[in-house]
Amino acid sequence: MGNLEISEVLDAGTRREIVMLPWAVYSGDRNWVPPLIKEHEGLLDPNRNPFFRKAEVALWAARRDGSLVGTIASFIDPDFNAHLHTRVGFWGFFEVLNDYEAAAGLFAQARDWLRDRGMQELRGPINFHRDRERGLLVSGDDCPPPLLCAHSPGYYKGFAERFGMRKYADDLCRRLWVSDVVGPAGELPPRIARLEKVAQRRSHIKIRKASFDRWDAEVQLVQELYDATIGKLPDHVPWSSEDMHSFAAEVRAFLDPDFVLFGEVEGKTVGCLVAFLDFNQMLLRMNGRVDGWRKLVAWWHLKHVDTISLKIGGVLEEYQGRGIEALMLVQIAKAAVRRGFRMVDLSLLAEENDKLTTLVGHFPAQEYKRYRVYTLPI
Repeated sequence: MGNLEISEVLDAGTRREIVMLPWAVYSGDRNWVPPLIKEHEGLLDPNRNPFFRKAEVALWAARRDGSLVGTIASFIDPDFNAHLHTRVGFWGFFEVLNDYEAAAGLFAQARDWLRDRGMQELRGPINFHRDRERGLLVSGDDCPPPLLCAHSPGYYKGFAERFGMRKYADDLCRRLWVSDVVGPAGELPPRIARLEKVAQRRSHIKIRKASFDRWDAEVQLVQELYDATIGKLPDHVPWSSEDMHSFAAEVRAFLDPDFVLFGEVEGKTVGCLVAFLDFNQMLLRMNGRVDGWRKLVAWWHLKHVDTISLKIGGVLEEYQGRGIEALMLVQIAKAAVRRGFRMVDLSLLAEENDKLTTLVGHFPAQEYKRYRVYTLPI
């Protein structure tokens, strides 16, 4: 097969090669969503991505007879380890042709680099931030991934497990067809109508849309609710204010007040749901570039997106069990019907999140994708 060489990536030219490698890996795969090239370059550039200022990161390239065949990043997030009192190192940005020797060499390089720095566990794939593009796709490769979710060839799972990695956790994508939740005139099926009535009686909640005129204050409110709810789940680390505001600025163009809801009880904000236009449906058709005349094409495809993707949601613990989450989800489904959307995607949902599983169980939601994060003691 030729000589295999693995080396650390230290220059912009090789980073550019790595960014373009997925076009070879996913050639002919109609369900792969090409990332925006400029954005992907920025994620891997130490001078542009603030993550590099706080983390130790190494990027590796595998070449066979000089040709790039694979890549992986190994990194240590000191905030994660300090918050959870662990010694976990991560791998991510993993792409490789169907070449197990190259994949094993990349895994071994990431493992050894992390072990030399005192880490005791190798975990991944995670692309720097634990709330986006996490895990290998282990089921559901028959359709494109929703916003901020990954797509991967079936052989990746086999490569990871052959190397000795084992399941750490699974995350799920579930979907709701809005026609199963809300009728064309806004009517609800009897079961959901009863749920809405009981929840309204129990909660005395007022649901309001986000005010984008108060952008910074609303983002801060989402962060506080996230940290008080989802941020308390195992292995979750609170977002920094810088990270949250940076992420919010990145996705602002794909937010709509109809799908950013806050729940208030006696004037106190106790919960929120945040859903985005699933702009992966647009990116699927852009081949990694939105510039020049492509901006007009992107605008046209955005006008025809038929899915919203629910990414952030939670209710303060003392207000849980009153049906507040269900009421907000029903309101999002009603807004989706009015606006002509066909589907609400719910992702990523941690398999072990029993409260969220119970909530979703009140609705006719279907699991349609499953992602797996792997672990390996080192």
